[in-house]
Amino acid sequence: MNILLRELSGGNLRSDGKANEVAERVMKTPQLLPKLIEGLSEPDEVIRGRTALALERISQSNPELLEGCIPQFIERALTDDVPTVKWHLAIILGNVPLKRETDAVVSTLFHLLKDESVFVKSWSIVSLTILGREYKRKRKDIREEITLLKHDGSITVRKKVRKALTILQNENEPLPTGWSKARGSKA
Repeated sequence: MNILLRELSGGNLRSDGKANEVAERVMKTPQLLPKLIEGLSEPDEVIRGRTALALERISQSNPELLEGCIPQFIERALTDDVPTVKWHLAIILGNVPLKRETDAVVSTLFHLLKDESVFVKSWSIVSLTILGREYKRKRKDIREEITLLKHDGSITVRKKVRKALTILQNENEPLPTGWSKARGSKA
């Protein structure tokens, strides 16, 4: 295990540990990014969760740094069983600039809408809304998928669905504070 991942170890997922400090180090020294990405494959769920959080922090401040990592984020979002990892990845997928990966990212977020975790579903809705604003050709499909959650068992999810549909149907509707973490603020 490399030194960055050792800094992310210990305790439990209720604590952020040193995720913010690790994110800062990687942003100051981008050559460390591959070492951080290794944390997504660690057997220890605490390390995976904190790795995902550190990557989310990077995606908020320096999303371009993560552009080449989209395939790894997609793979982990589809295979990890830890909700914390998945919801941080859902946020990242809405923050990082996309090139050819738009269809794969949208498909991954559609998959995450079916997750049991309210947080995973909720952040997937947010990222899909951001992407729907940016990629008009995807907007109809995104609205249709989000609409399927109108009667979700979670009040939080139902509220996010209503707000997302309003935003996707009205270009002038602003994103709520807290939804736009990086690139979404330009939508």
